[in-house]
Amino acid sequence: MSSAGSTIAAQATRPTVASVVAALRPLVPRIDADGHYPADLLRDLGEAGAYAHHTTPFGGGPAGLTAAIDAMADVGAWCLSTAFCMWCQDALVWYLDRADNDAPREKYLQAVATGATLGGTGLSNPMKALAGFEPLALKGERVPGGYRVNGRLPFVSNIIGGHLFASIFSVDGVPDGYAMAVFTAGADGVDLARNAHFVALEGTATYSLLIRNAFVPDDDVLSDDAGRFVPRIRKGFVLLQAGMALGVAAGALRAMRQDGPGRRLAAHLPLGPDAIDGRLGELRDRLASHIRAVEEPDRSSFLDVLRTRLDLTWLALEAAQAAALQYGARGYLVGAEAARRLREAQFVAIVTPSVKHITAELAGG
Repeated sequence: MSSAGSTIAAQATRPTVASVVAALRPLVPRIDADGHYPADLLRDLGEAGAYAHHTTPFGGGPAGLTAAIDAMADVGAWCLSTAFCMWCQDALVWYLDRADNDAPREKYLQAVATGATLGGTGLSNPMKALAGFEPLALKGERVPGGYRVNGRLPFVSNIIGGHLFASIFSVDGVPDGYAMAVFTAGADGVDLARNAHFVALEGTATYSLLIRNAFVPDDDVLSDDAGRFVPRIRKGFVLLQAGMALGVAAGALRAMRQDGPGRRLAAHLPLGPDAIDGRLGELRDRLASHIRAVEEPDRSSFLDVLRTRLDLTWLALEAAQAAALQYGARGYLVGAEAARRLREAQFVAIVTPSVKHITAELAGG
């Protein structure tokens, strides 16, 4: 076969987001009920380009956030667990693409953006700590060639042995000094433990990470000044989460419209599919405006992003509840989609930055 023919054949067999969603749908009950982690499908999504839209080497950069959000929403309309893993992966791509140091970007970005290597974000605790809501969990000491780091991260998702995650640690002896680096789960001094089970999203490979005297080489340091770096990445971190909220709301909307008899009886409930659709459109317009300003690190515009993230959360919660009300007892059965959507929407409200985190930030101005 000619090289041109080989290229055409490769393109024809390469997965698309739509083909991955088709493969995902029959697995959703297993992911939700049995905690199945769909690693192969997550890699397929990378091969389909879902994680590369917002990277500079792949021609996207910040403008590609919209495409990344849309891919996540397409998956989240059927399974929030898988969409959440996508967000973990997308966030890690975002950090690597914007790293202060070239070495980790050159070392990891290609593999993470294509899904060949999977990973998580590791910033739940640091984002809360830098906002003054809890202590920073990791502490580091400068040593020749890098840092020695100790501490415990309670929950990091999309993580099994060999996967990557990024996190922030204080630097001993440097007042208000923070560094951000990439870690490898299961490497020396980086152990995984699982001692909690959740009401939803059990299929997200979520573990506690015990970091004990782990050596982080300079080549894995994203920034030696995380206090300056975080304002550059936090908008993208939050905006990418829109894909989860949009997905839950779109899934509830689809289920309501497909349920003809139930829809007729539910016509007088306060929130119907047309209203959900209208709010989705308005929020997408707001997201587009935020994405155009994603490079602006000022706090005022970040608070505007948090307001939109809060409104997205309310829509996910209200849409899931509207679907549950429409389905009634049919949606209250074990394994019912309406019941799963309620649990998933609640996760959208508690993942960092949670509703209580956002409202506290907005109250503080």
